[in-house]
Amino acid sequence: MSFRVCLIGSMVGTLATVTRVHSHGAVTFPPPRNSIDRNVAPWNGTVPAYPIPFDSPNWCAKSDSTSGDPRNLTGSNGQACFWFSNGCDIGSGSCDGNSGQVIPCCTPKFKLTGNGTAPPDPWGPEGIVVDEDFVKSFDRNKLRPKNLKYPERKATICDPRLRTLNTHAECGSPADFWYNAPWRYPGITPVIDSCGAAGGRLPGQGPAPGGGAGATYVNTSNAKLSDVGSKLPPLMSGTVWSVGSAVEVAWTQKAWHGGGYQYRLCPANMPLTEECFQKMPLPFVGNASLRWGGVGGEQMWFNTTERGWDVSVGTVPEGSMWRKVPLPRGPWNWRASGPSFQPVCEESEECRTSAKAPRCLGPDKPCTCKCSGDGIGDLPMLEMVDMVQLPAGLVPGSYVLGWRWDCEESTQVWTSCSDVTITA
Repeated sequence: MSFRVCLIGSMVGTLATVTRVHSHGAVTFPPPRNSIDRNVAPWNGTVPAYPIPFDSPNWCAKSDSTSGDPRNLTGSNGQACFWFSNGCDIGSGSCDGNSGQVIPCCTPKFKLTGNGTAPPDPWGPEGIVVDEDFVKSFDRNKLRPKNLKYPERKATICDPRLRTLNTHAECGSPADFWYNAPWRYPGITPVIDSCGAAGGRLPGQGPAPGGGAGATYVNTSNAKLSDVGSKLPPLMSGTVWSVGSAVEVAWTQKAWHGGGYQYRLCPANMPLTEECFQKMPLPFVGNASLRWGGVGGEQMWFNTTERGWDVSVGTVPEGSMWRKVPLPRGPWNWRASGPSFQPVCEESEECRTSAKAPRCLGPDKPCTCKCSGDGIGDLPMLEMVDMVQLPAGLVPGSYVLGWRWDCEESTQVWTSCSDVTITA
């Protein structure tokens, strides 16, 4: 994962680009409104050969066992993973649209104890310590988004089990570099729009040098840079649920930013705002799972409660349930991100000893890592699948399912909105 400057180009419209780092994620089921470009080229065609391009144009490939692609991949999610809010943390009054990566993602901040070249466990914490020289040169309060309104607000997520990077730093200490990130107080960070903004910013916001952090969108006849997701037309996917039932939902991560997420509902005839969604957060039920290759593909379940990955204290709305993202950083990224957490699947020795981010290159060279990594081309077939509980007293009708991912490694919030019908 590295900073780079992209040239302005044109493909299926105008591609707005900025200096940034990769990021992104989106719901895969139920299909989100944010996939509005699914029926136009190139997303209505074949997903490119590995390594799948990140942008130029923007790809949000997802797993689909019915796609006809031998990799079980489809472009039918369009640019759904490019709808988000950029440049906001737990003390923000609003998002600035620019500063999504205020803490340098790739600068070495950690070092090894002893004389080795790699930690005994690639995800730590053994053998990984903070670089005190970096701590002395670092002041997180000078690296915050604009539009701060509550600069003294305290993080509520301090438990190492709930954190996704730099997990063993003392909460709030100078070494707690990502203390102000959205995940450190789930749900309190404002958003540009509850269904995301195309490219993560509004008209007139950005780009700023070194702070664009994914603020890009390929303009099409359906949507353009800075459109807001709450104004997208409904996507009637045929998803029908029953009042009081536990239902399956899924999302995919295009690039790693740690943190955690929540699902919630808003009646389709109401404005799709945080006020509406926060009235109906949906609790997770049962075990979580990872799935490769779409419905019917390989799937493994794991208990998030036993791992301490579910939280309902210090969240917004008060008492609502959030869940930690179950994918740790890549084993090669310990110098920049510090201790993370153990992956839920058994990673291969090749993955555990990778010195740099690998890429999936097709059947002859499959993904090196299975459930850890950057996500940028190294986890294209993976979905995170959960069950959420619908309220028993829900009035049947048309609803919008909201998904919100509060990041920890960046000052960004990713959102998707999906149309569902709920019957008695």
